[in-house]
Amino acid sequence: MWSAGSRDAAVDVLREAVVAVERAQPADVTLLAQLVREQVRMELALGRPGAVLALLSRLEPVLSGQADLWAVRGNAAQRLGRHQESVQAYLAALHLRPGEPRWMLGAAVSLAALGQLEAAAQQAEQARALGPVSPEVLTYLRQAGVPLR
Repeated sequence: MWSAGSRDAAVDVLREAVVAVERAQPADVTLLAQLVREQVRMELALGRPGAVLALLSRLEPVLSGQADLWAVRGNAAQRLGRHQESVQAYLAALHLRPGEPRWMLGAAVSLAALGQLEAAAQQAEQARALGPVSPEVLTYLRQAGVPLR
């Protein structure tokens, strides 16, 4: 459906599948996580971060152990300008899976937006210590006033 151009219909099918799996008792967390990953990918591709944030917030009790979904939640909150929520989500993701530079940078961007420049610098420097970081992200952080080395 998605490939044929019926993108809204494809998302609707996934929404229905997510609800069906969510209602099953006990819910199959692995299947639910797979369906949610696909739904949030599609929702973000369609420019719907609000739908992503609402879905992941609703399913937090069931999917709280999924690091990548916390990171997606951080991204969606960031796109909506909800930076405190974004930081919390990225930090939850990093708690579950430390050492993900992209998530550290996501947290750094939202921390900078909140004016927490030292904390943003700490996240960015940790990401840099793990490997190369996009020069564009570093430039953005510097322009936001983040004191990077």
